Amino acid sequence: MSIAIPDPIERLDPIERLYEDTFARDWQHVFRFALASTNDLAAAEDLAQDAYVRLWQNRERLDWTRPVLPWLLTTTRRLSTDRFRQLKRRILPRPSVTTPDEAVRDRWLDVQRAMGRLSPLERIALVSTAMEGLSYEDAATLLGTSQGAVRAAVSRARDKLEAA
Repeated sequence: MSIAIPDPIERLDPIERLYEDTFARDWQHVFRFALASTNDLAAAEDLAQDAYVRLWQNRERLDWTRPVLPWLLTTTRRLSTDRFRQLKRRILPRPSVTTPDEAVRDRWLDVQRAMGRLSPLERIALVSTAMEGLSYEDAATLLGTSQGAVRAAVSRARDKLEAA
């Protein structure tokens, strides 16, 4: 006689299953968005994790029939803003990027330095539109600003990166 062991996913209630599906589908988007706003790998991972903690805490109140990614990105943006305020208060040294390949390390430092010259709005607007593929309208909604402000931020970001 063999005993069938149920798959752990099958034992989840419907909301837990939706949460797991959202995590699997959207984690990379949330992480990249957080990385664009922080320009720091460790901080981006923390922000993305915190966004998913907030999602879990609000799982009963969320409308799961609507896309959850905009909610996650808005939450990540708010967490990022809070993080910048904390860092401004406690001026912390930035962790260095270490990699065995010096050429890759040097290039990463160049990119990190160039991205560091951008304002948070410019970084988020550029990454949201250029990397994530959001329209200017969707990026404006996400950032709580106008399409014109997003276009201007993307333009300034491109100009600054070209000059770097």
